[in-house]
Amino acid sequence: MTNMMLKSALLILALGAAGVGCTQQDFGLPDSSQEFAATVTYNNKVDIVFMVDNSSSMTQYQNKFATEVPAMISALNRLGLDYHIAVVTSDMRSAGNGGRFIGSPKFLSSSSSNLVSSLQSRINVGQNGSDLERGLESLKAVMQPSYLTGEGAGFFRDDALLAMIVLTNEDDYSSESTASLKSFFDALKPPFKGTTKAWIMNFIGVVTIGGECNTTADFKEAGLRYMELADYTGGIKESVCKSTLASAVSNVRARIVEILSEYHLDRVPNIATIQVRINGVLIPQDATNGWTYHASGNLIRFHGTAQPGANDGVRVDYTPAEGT
Repeated sequence: MTNMMLKSALLILALGAAGVGCTQQDFGLPDSSQEFAATVTYNNKVDIVFMVDNSSSMTQYQNKFATEVPAMISALNRLGLDYHIAVVTSDMRSAGNGGRFIGSPKFLSSSSSNLVSSLQSRINVGQNGSDLERGLESLKAVMQPSYLTGEGAGFFRDDALLAMIVLTNEDDYSSESTASLKSFFDALKPPFKGTTKAWIMNFIGVVTIGGECNTTADFKEAGLRYMELADYTGGIKESVCKSTLASAVSNVRARIVEILSEYHLDRVPNIATIQVRINGVLIPQDATNGWTYHASGNLIRFHGTAQPGANDGVRVDYTPAEGT
């Protein structure tokens, strides 16, 4: 090459490639190599747990969410993700159904038959649960080794992103502190690469205190504990009071894919020189439908219509910043 400072990485994003082993260090897009061109894969595995509030007044929100399931599954399949999906409730009474995966089989996957209808039936779990919602306690219970090696065996994968999605119209009333819960999930899912967390909390509920979101009569309660964990993990927070949850579900799905497709550079770039191509097409630097550079992790994220799909070829060219 005439310019030895030019760094070029060729990324073949084979989302569903058979026989590709993924370790914790392989999570996300691997660091670009020292060679001019590198052919790599990124881990397409994600374990998704929906925590559905099944207290009184929740039926309408369950129905709205279930309506978006076909589009969500279609998007996950189009991108070639290898996913496991389970559903838990917020009812942690001794006679309740919280703290364990509901339905049979206990979890669904990208190869499950009748996937859409099976997931919809789990989302529409009803509203006969306890009005003392303990959603975070329920999520922690199904991530305990005793559960994951028993009734929940096969769901949890060490090399998968753990994505938790909460649907509720109230806050969480679990007794455990949020600090303790952060420590639990951090230990369960250590970061796979750099500072990128291997678990994420997404929240669909009441997002403001004293706002216009009245979920039942004049009652409204922001999900402060859930939102604290969403902020901690870089998750999405969306209002449950929207007439449709289409954008909420789409944004949650997009955030999951952003994490999975992050591209970590091995040199600090001269940002002005970065060029990104997908299947040979130049992609703009754009936070809506393009790519963005994040100095804190020295990585590139893909957004909107620019998120790469199965077997897309992604090439990133850049000149390292002076002195790097």
